[in-house]
Amino acid sequence: DWSSDVCSSDLSNQNYFYQHINLNSSAQVGQMNHVRASRLIAIIITSLCVVAMCGLGFWQLDRMEQKQQRIVSITEKQGKGSLSLIDALSTTDPTDRAVTFKGTPDGDKVLLLDNQIHEQRVGYDVLAPVQTNAGWVLVNYGWLPAPDFSRTLPSVSISHDAQHFEGVVSQPSHNPLVKETLTSASRFPARIQQISISTASELLSLNLLPYVVVLTAKNDLFVRRYNSVVMPPEKHLGYAKIGRASCRERV
Repeated sequence: DWSSDVCSSDLSNQNYFYQHINLNSSAQVGQMNHVRASRLIAIIITSLCVVAMCGLGFWQLDRMEQKQQRIVSITEKQGKGSLSLIDALSTTDPTDRAVTFKGTPDGDKVLLLDNQIHEQRVGYDVLAPVQTNAGWVLVNYGWLPAPDFSRTLPSVSISHDAQHFEGVVSQPSHNPLVKETLTSASRFPARIQQISISTASELLSLNLLPYVVVLTAKNDLFVRRYNSVVMPPEKHLGYAKIGRASCRERV
């Protein structure tokens, strides 16, 4: 009996020893797997960052080239002098052409483009439809400061008289990050978030031409600030260099 108890005790100790070793081995294996997984995730994230930064660098270079080509095109177009609006619209690409025309504004249907910044002040671009010999066209009269920070709309007075206009033909660009909140206008002036010819046509109940004329002649009431290119090519080149430098640091 004594020998049986001793054997049983030895077997129990051996089983405990092997179980302890197995547990330690399993823990070590699990820890190693966790470390490997963490390293793999870090490598994947770093690789994705490198690819993204390189991609942004090439995209900036492409944007720089597009801006350079557009500046050349604008210089060529505006170097030929002003055209009548109807003559400009008859060209293949009327965008960025300087125009002069006579028209009659509808001063009762004013649209205010929200969140426009001028010299670090928030304000609105004032737009109104003008009837011309080419049809109804949306005209950007210029910028006005916001009266206060309570979202109060500025007081706007647009003459209804026929008059001569000087400006540049512009084609509104769509920003997918900006959502238009105004779907109908019961009174004017009406605040809009971005210029959409189709939306403006519905709001104004007019068949508008697919362009906006940005007025350029000096005016005492409005700030005229036509910018053919918002970001110069040099800035795109600078961003591209930053992207390439980031790629080299991470490789």
